[in-house]
Amino acid sequence: MNSENEKLRSKELLPTGSKERDMSLFDYIILWAGMTINIVAFSLGAQYYNGGKGLSPWTLVCVMLIGYGIVTLFTSLVGDIGTKYGVPFAAYIRAPFGYKGANIAGFIRAIPGLYWFGFLTWIGAGSLNKIMAIIFPGFDNLMLMIIIFAAVQVLNTMYGLKAMAKFGWIAIPSLAVMFTAILIGTLNKYNITIPEIMSIETEGGYSFAFAIAGIAGGWLTMALNGSDLTRQIKRYENYENMNFFQRNKRAIFGQVVGLMIVGVVTMLIGVASGITSGFWDLNDVVPDLFSNNNIALILCFIVIVFAQWSTNTAANLLPPALVLLNFSPKIKYWMSTIICGTISIGIMPWKIQSSGGFLVDIQSWISQMLGPIIGIILTDYFIIRKCQLNVKDLYTAGGQYEYTNGYNISAIIALFIAFFIGLLFGDYAFFVGSIVSVIVYYVLMKCITLKKYNQNIGKEIFLDSSIN
Repeated sequence: MNSENEKLRSKELLPTGSKERDMSLFDYIILWAGMTINIVAFSLGAQYYNGGKGLSPWTLVCVMLIGYGIVTLFTSLVGDIGTKYGVPFAAYIRAPFGYKGANIAGFIRAIPGLYWFGFLTWIGAGSLNKIMAIIFPGFDNLMLMIIIFAAVQVLNTMYGLKAMAKFGWIAIPSLAVMFTAILIGTLNKYNITIPEIMSIETEGGYSFAFAIAGIAGGWLTMALNGSDLTRQIKRYENYENMNFFQRNKRAIFGQVVGLMIVGVVTMLIGVASGITSGFWDLNDVVPDLFSNNNIALILCFIVIVFAQWSTNTAANLLPPALVLLNFSPKIKYWMSTIICGTISIGIMPWKIQSSGGFLVDIQSWISQMLGPIIGIILTDYFIIRKCQLNVKDLYTAGGQYEYTNGYNISAIIALFIAFFIGLLFGDYAFFVGSIVSVIVYYVLMKCITLKKYNQNIGKEIFLDSSIN
């Protein structure tokens, strides 16, 4: 193998074969549920209410169903690349952007993952710090807890998705019990009922579009990396002759249960807490309800730690680690994981707390960044290439994805035009940016790129199995 090809063929980025696909439907549901039943979802529920300035509970239910529905749609569409070809995001992105241009899209995609890994590590470390303070009165060393918790998560990520999914089996039932206890405790302490909570009116400070973009924004990172997850799911026999829905049934069903249903319930409990106590951080909610019971406090804080763990590894640390591998294939996977974890903690994202609804704002900003990339990927795979992929050249230097010195100018122009046009539309930036990227990329590819560079449209070309 020549050195240029070797740069494109990091072991972790090669297509997965049938023997490497070890995730069942239940594993996939647990993986998604483990990522969804998290503290950010709870906190967002409280912040969407925002002290009565935001959304009413019933409006938020509509927003969640639409937002999570969009994410499920996008993730399933992108996930077909993993289901059919076993190719991860960091490798497929070479098709629309070029071998070198892929680093531009990869860098943009990595930013949210680095932010969230650091932020959730801070929340989990806060719980560890409180546990230590209960056991050892006077203890207070949050930074030490952050470093320890980050190191443990990095170690877990090194062992792959199967190892990460195992923590979902711990986090999901324990979080379900804790959230139930929080809901019951909240209703009792504040003498309020669920129907009363759902009937509360608000000022409606967020527009419907902005709120949906906020819900979607937190999960668009996973939508981009849909193929990273589906490439691990066991495939149906004769999948080559199945249509899109037939070969992706497991992935779609797993997300509907693990993301949409679990996500709505989790966020509504956060709404109840925000309405009654005014707190969005579980590290404040738990002491508010169980301050007289140290055992209950410790158990709740332990659950919070595992909740962050189950979400953080697969959703936030793995994707940027794979992006870094694509950028510098000579780096080993374990090194890439350590580097990304270190950067994430080093930027201290928990210090960005500008308002009572700062998480909603951040989620919306993320959707503005990632919407155009998703539009380009889906246009490239479904419309331009018609789901027929030259896998071999994704891993072959100088192949059809070389374009202009490794950059597909059409994708880069479409990305930046869509992003800046989207910014002009404020709350609608995510929707406008996504649509504009589809149109601009399609027109430029048809009128310029495809006339200059042969893309073997309509042909499936696979990587030599001996490479794997």
